[in-house]
Amino acid sequence: MADYLTDEEQAERLKRWWDNNGTSLIVGLLLAIGGVVGWRYYQTYEGDRADAASTAFSAYLEARAAAQPTGDHLAALDNDHTGSAYHVFSLLYRAADQAEEDDWEEALAFLERAVELADGAELRDLARFRAAKVLYQLDRLDDCEAELAQIRSIGLESQVAELSGDIRSARGDSEGARQAYQTAVEAAQRNSDGPAAAVASMELKLASVVDTKE
Repeated sequence: MADYLTDEEQAERLKRWWDNNGTSLIVGLLLAIGGVVGWRYYQTYEGDRADAASTAFSAYLEARAAAQPTGDHLAALDNDHTGSAYHVFSLLYRAADQAEEDDWEEALAFLERAVELADGAELRDLARFRAAKVLYQLDRLDDCEAELAQIRSIGLESQVAELSGDIRSARGDSEGARQAYQTAVEAAQRNSDGPAAAVASMELKLASVVDTKE
């Protein structure tokens, strides 16, 4: 039918269509353009933030290695880059420093904060495992076990099993400890990247439990 419409009729139909749809078409185009521009701006912004966080973290590590004050660098990570991977890494380092001083409660506070803020599952599991080790040092065995139960990363399988064996050994559960250490040894042996010393330590624990049973 459109082929048979006069020029005036076609013009009138086009006008009516534009009146009904033109505004929404323009809005849609503006939103699409704005979305592309906004996404590119967001990517640039996030990239700049990541660079700044990396710089602050590197400066912190350099100051820490040189035994220089780290307060300003940590303040930048805490205040300007909260929740970034670099911020979480700094919490792990701070926890390690507190553990070196046998300040287990302060170390645990840093690790709990790292668990709360970590975005990726593997980084969160690493923080959980270190928190579990601190809980073990504090003789909070139930809390330690509960923390371990939440870890899913395959890369931590042998360490989790070993610490589970330590818990069972501390409770006097020789059979449970033996099974956990056996699991730890097998998991460590499957991981060819694992240090030989770690496997030897697990095997020694396993042997000591067996000797105790006998």
